[in-house]
Amino acid sequence: MNRNNKPKEFSEDLIAQLKEEKGVTFKIISEQDAVVYIKNINNYLRTASYRKNYEKHQKGENKGKYINLDFAYLTELSTIDMHLRTILLKMCIDVEHCLKTKLISTIEDNPDEDGYSIVKSFLTENPDIISSIEKKADSIFTGGLIEKYFNLCSVFSVTSTSKPAIFHTRILSQDCPVWVLIELLSFGDVIKLINHYNNTHPCYKMIYPNSKVLNSIKSLRNACAHNNCLLNNLNVGSTAPNQEITTYISKIKTIGKEERNKKLSCRPLFEIICLLKVYDEFVSPKVRKHSMKNLKEFIDNRMLMHIKYYKNNQVVKTSFEFLKKVIDNLV
Repeated sequence: MNRNNKPKEFSEDLIAQLKEEKGVTFKIISEQDAVVYIKNINNYLRTASYRKNYEKHQKGENKGKYINLDFAYLTELSTIDMHLRTILLKMCIDVEHCLKTKLISTIEDNPDEDGYSIVKSFLTENPDIISSIEKKADSIFTGGLIEKYFNLCSVFSVTSTSKPAIFHTRILSQDCPVWVLIELLSFGDVIKLINHYNNTHPCYKMIYPNSKVLNSIKSLRNACAHNNCLLNNLNVGSTAPNQEITTYISKIKTIGKEERNKKLSCRPLFEIICLLKVYDEFVSPKVRKHSMKNLKEFIDNRMLMHIKYYKNNQVVKTSFEFLKKVIDNLV
């Protein structure tokens, strides 16, 4: 059991384990400063997770210990990851906004759709989305909209005589247009709504990115929004890229076939490339120019500030080089 095998440990003990058992060195950041770091700046689990990008000795007295891994290399990857997540989250939100705007515009131009019928059929087909809207009824940000366009009732359920009744909000009916509904949906549900609309109105389809590509952007958005680490495993072979993304990268002359195939099989890099492709093709030029400029400045400066740390690590070094080639091609 994890309770027995992985008990709570003090920061000092965790740092000692990195040194003695994992072979991590402390040449740039001292062990004492490393303890302070995982106590006050970033916890051990997140910081140590970046060691997945390093190989271990397979034999000899150092068998099982990491090769050429200093604690500072882990903290640097963590810092780069933090800044990258911030930039990418904003870009994911831009894509989401673009899709919403495009859908509403498409429906406005469709004489066969009044904006209400599509909501009725969509919610009938996806009752789970009604449940998610019910949970937002008490929100200061969405409660007003929900109360205005949905017929609500309060339900009290009693589970035990010793416990108080539980309050629930339930939707009895709705008179909601799509331009309101879309403000209540998650990114994933927006994708579902677009697919539903296109299936319902094949003659007035919305032109939008491939659903598989959008789902990858949704995955990336959720990771960024929930502050998940993106760069803690840049090893190849974690995904199989689709033809659309492969073709997109094949147009970059500085990226060869072998490099393309390897890097696109790394799930984090693949999802970032999906975002960049859609951003390049669908987001308005003014917004695109500003965000791509920020991303390029980050890639050229902060990300590569301590690139010498990774001169002996081909996984990290080549991943950073790949990202730079893609960005340079777009800006």
